[in-house]
Amino acid sequence: MTDPRGMKRTAAIAAALVASLVASASAKPKDDGDDDVKIEDDQPSKAKKPKKTGDDTGDIQKQDLSGHDLGTSKRENVFERDRFFVDKTDTDKTAKGTLIQGSLTSTSFAYHESGGTLTPPAAGLLSPVPSASQFNRVFTDLRLQTDFRHISASRWDGRVDVRGRVVGDPGVVTTGFNPVTNSTVQSGFLGHNELDIKELWLVRNGPRSDLFFGRQFIADLGGVKIDGLRLDYASSAKFTLLGFAGLYPIRGSRSITTDYTALQSSPAPDGSRSSAGRFTGAGGFGAAYRTTEAYGSFGGVVLAPLSSESPRIFGTSTGYWRYGTKLDFYHFAIVDLLGSNTANVGLTNLSLGANYKPDQRLRGTLSFNRVDTETLNVQAQAFLANPDNKFNAIQNEAFVQRIATNEARSSLSAGLGPLQRVEITAALAYRYRGEVVLTAPPQMAGASMTTTLPSAQSVELYGAITDRHSIKDLRLGVDASRIFGVGSATYQRTTSLSLRASAAHDIANGQGEWEAEVAYSSSKDDTAGMTCIGDLATCFGAAKSTIVSLGGNLYYRFNRDWFAMGSAFLNRTAITHIDMSGAVEDPAVLGLTGYFRVAYRF
Repeated sequence: MTDPRGMKRTAAIAAALVASLVASASAKPKDDGDDDVKIEDDQPSKAKKPKKTGDDTGDIQKQDLSGHDLGTSKRENVFERDRFFVDKTDTDKTAKGTLIQGSLTSTSFAYHESGGTLTPPAAGLLSPVPSASQFNRVFTDLRLQTDFRHISASRWDGRVDVRGRVVGDPGVVTTGFNPVTNSTVQSGFLGHNELDIKELWLVRNGPRSDLFFGRQFIADLGGVKIDGLRLDYASSAKFTLLGFAGLYPIRGSRSITTDYTALQSSPAPDGSRSSAGRFTGAGGFGAAYRTTEAYGSFGGVVLAPLSSESPRIFGTSTGYWRYGTKLDFYHFAIVDLLGSNTANVGLTNLSLGANYKPDQRLRGTLSFNRVDTETLNVQAQAFLANPDNKFNAIQNEAFVQRIATNEARSSLSAGLGPLQRVEITAALAYRYRGEVVLTAPPQMAGASMTTTLPSAQSVELYGAITDRHSIKDLRLGVDASRIFGVGSATYQRTTSLSLRASAAHDIANGQGEWEAEVAYSSSKDDTAGMTCIGDLATCFGAAKSTIVSLGGNLYYRFNRDWFAMGSAFLNRTAITHIDMSGAVEDPAVLGLTGYFRVAYRF
């Protein structure tokens, strides 16, 4: 259960920090000029940059690893002029104080289903069960992102990125809802209201060193999120050393109320768990590099739970390299050296890719991606159920099972006709998952039962054709995807076919755009039509389903500072259960999805 008092205290602390940053940004000489609102980011400053002081020495153009581009004194260009989320440049006015930039975004989402009543397996055995979900999903997000550059003409910068979500109460938004203990809605991390502090930091910039304080992402070392300190030191214009230390919030947490939830140990032989405290320490060291042809970073990270689990130590590397004007390569890797994540040879995350563009009309891509379960046991155990010692139920949320998936993909796109009016794309993907061994739970003393799920693989074929200037100057497109199994077992045990057609056109000479689409997809379980007799290796489902979807999107840029988008989709889902005794068709389910976002930049 969430403690409202704790959430209020934490929210008050966050609000105080935000207010402190804003107050610092406002501490500048009084301006007696006109206070009318003006668009000033089109006026590059001719004033001299504030003189920097401090104990740092050296005169180099160091890398800026804070997430900004070329800084407030960069030269504007036509490619960025009309981008919505873009760093501003200094004006004569802001160069003497604080340059404030950011955005405020509101996002709302709603989903509703309706349908008939499922046929019970035997007359009189079960109460009527609706085919559609009885729960409506409704939420609203509000996100503020603000940067404070050279606060009061000093060496200090700051960033605030805060998101709040309000979710609907099922008892209010769902007709006939019957509340149960600890009931939640399917939204966010745990289905509750959220106050998420994504970033909240200050940085003291020097000619060679930058020191960060607060909540931040260490994008150069595996994207680790910490509450702590980071130090960057430029040993040269091309090479920057970096290190960090702090606390590591729960991976996947979306609210300050769950960032440091009480951790739990792995189940003991009797199925019980013990407390593992609330905190996990984090630290790391590495380097970032940048040349005219390449950039990237590499280093090592330690995540150390204070109890019940040994530290996780991994190495990470990311980089991009351009070879000439036609070919470039990129990579991202996380290799676990110590800890629970070494289960699958320690290769936790790997992405390799190449882009080839021999001319303006032809582009080819080749990539490989591997993703494993990347979390600490004590953090995952905090949200799992205690094993049932009496074996009254089948449980799939009591233990952590690390499963790695792999995908290799290639694609080729060609632009044909004047101004590349027609684009044709073809892609091929191969997916693979290794075998999974399920063992008896530890409370089954002396049991040695194991079940091996064989490895599975599938192939996806994809093709698309787009005409950018078709009838009535519409942009028309069609695409198709076919997924089928290869070998003895199909990846996800399902084959599918997806088709889509779309049409789009701009509004008000490019100020906006509307897009409409119709889509169809069908899938069939591999065991549809077969009799399942308690064999876990083959009993994965026996259904055939189809989905028809119709809807559209609308985008509109009111002016340079206001942007809105919305979408509405209607879909119909039909499911037929097929086994050796026959086929049973469920009542169709109609789903309605609505989405709206409005954003303001300042």
